[in-house]
Amino acid sequence: MGKNNKQENEVDFDNKDQASEQEHCVEIDEETLFIVTQTFKALSEPTRVKILHLLAQKEHSVNEIADSLSLLQTTVSHQLRFLKNLRLVKYRREGTTLYYSADDDHVMNMLQQTMYHARHH
Repeated sequence: MGKNNKQENEVDFDNKDQASEQEHCVEIDEETLFIVTQTFKALSEPTRVKILHLLAQKEHSVNEIADSLSLLQTTVSHQLRFLKNLRLVKYRREGTTLYYSADDDHVMNMLQQTMYHARHH
């Protein structure tokens, strides 16, 4: 009897998930589609992933990022511009130095979860 109840609950749970998915299944507008694909594009480039991972820990200047990752300052600046345009990073100015930090908790959580998955696969 206990086993049958569990199976019934699993079926009910699955039906609830399917109904919930159908309720939330709406067409993707062009702007959302563009942002989603650009976000995945940002995460598909190893240098950008390294930068985001570094910025998830604390803010860094362009030179600090370049030194930490053994990259040219121009390369870091180019990648940060791409990430800033997607609002994945933000900066603050202190004198003539810009300090960058992560700006999107959702994407940073997704990145961390993906790294966790890769390490435990």
